[in-house]
Amino acid sequence: MILWNRIRPWLGLVVRLGLGVVWIVAAWDKLRAPRTFVQAVRAYDATPEWLSKAIGYGLPVLELCVGVLLVVGLCTRIAAAVSGVLFVVFLIGLAQAAARGLQLECGCFGGGGATDQSTTYTLDILRDVGLLILAVFLVLWPLTRISADEFVARHDEVEAPSAKRMRTDKGRAKYNAMLEQRRKAARSRNLWLNSSLAAVVVLISVVGIGVQANRAKIEGSLTAKNATVKNGVVYGKKAAATVDLFEDFQCPNCLNFEKQAQKTVDAAVVANRAQVRFHIMNFLDSSSDGNRYSSRAANAALCASDVSVDLFVKYHNILYGTYQGKQVQPAEGSKGRTDKQLIAYGKAAGIPSSDESTFESCVLSEQHKALVEALNDQASKDGVTGTPTIKINGKSISPTTAAFTKAVDAAVAKGPKPSPSPTPSPSSSTSPAATTSTKAAAKTSAAAPTSAGT
Repeated sequence: MILWNRIRPWLGLVVRLGLGVVWIVAAWDKLRAPRTFVQAVRAYDATPEWLSKAIGYGLPVLELCVGVLLVVGLCTRIAAAVSGVLFVVFLIGLAQAAARGLQLECGCFGGGGATDQSTTYTLDILRDVGLLILAVFLVLWPLTRISADEFVARHDEVEAPSAKRMRTDKGRAKYNAMLEQRRKAARSRNLWLNSSLAAVVVLISVVGIGVQANRAKIEGSLTAKNATVKNGVVYGKKAAATVDLFEDFQCPNCLNFEKQAQKTVDAAVVANRAQVRFHIMNFLDSSSDGNRYSSRAANAALCASDVSVDLFVKYHNILYGTYQGKQVQPAEGSKGRTDKQLIAYGKAAGIPSSDESTFESCVLSEQHKALVEALNDQASKDGVTGTPTIKINGKSISPTTAAFTKAVDAAVAKGPKPSPSPTPSPSSSTSPAATTSTKAAAKTSAAAPTSAGT
């Protein structure tokens, strides 16, 4: 027991510093990218929008405050108790995500959110359980070596009385009164100190929410000729089936869907059975070895939409198709395509020579960078936690040709009769050389939709 009492304060020092550093590291990347962390919180689909924003903007500030208090060793028991509560909340969030089969990166140390890769939460749960145990240790034994708490409490100790004093009632009463006075002073001091620091932390967190919310604002133009934040790029006339298609040009599952369903989707638009709203996302930037392919490809596609919606569709189909016999979508983890290649795909899609210079400038300057960010953020607000996400008349369907056809047929059966337009349809081919209407689309209907944006 004597050995434990000697070791415990030093062991507490190690635990306190370790836990404090974990909180500071966890907060750092979240503070640097507030909008990204809000999107990670939304991906858990467990909180309303106002609370998701409060957590996304305020939690990193709270984590930083708790981390600093632990490293300094001030109000250690309170900081450890807050840590324990947060770890329990994190464990509940991970457990519900696992139970619901959500594919997420936890975002515990920044980043996070939806992912198209297989997900396991075992290591995240084990890590948080281990950290929770450390927090409980500090709640039980908060006084550690080399800490502000130890420094503040240096005058709380009462020197042991002499044996002579303790022989008399008067001596014992005097000693006990001194002990009680010191205890009372310590309780009063700790209450004042803890209350003051709690108020400061709350104030800092509230101010931090405002600062982070301001930093999360998207700077730049959110307008484009044929694209909006709410509806993306709208292809086709209003129809019985309104298809919201959320995709990322780096997403392998999106590629799989496009390979099997692209011609079916385009044909449905040509026949005025469906109107497609393309919401292009960029959450897989991290999968292109620092090249930010998702963002740059999305920007290039929006540059194509500035020329016409038909050109956007052709360009979109090339990015999910082949160019010079090779798959355009880069492998995950590899370098994404260059700006020069993205410009070449525009020419392959049939961009008019009069628009080539404007298109090239748009690609190189990332003219629609802000709009890409806004589209991604809007998708997050709409509850999209992965790509491809397909909604027909607001209802999600599985990303298969069969599910798409079934949902469109059901919508057409209930909705207005299709009224194809006489305008020739854009190519649905994945070949870069295809710049005219496909035979498949022509056979589906001799008429095509007028491209419409909202």
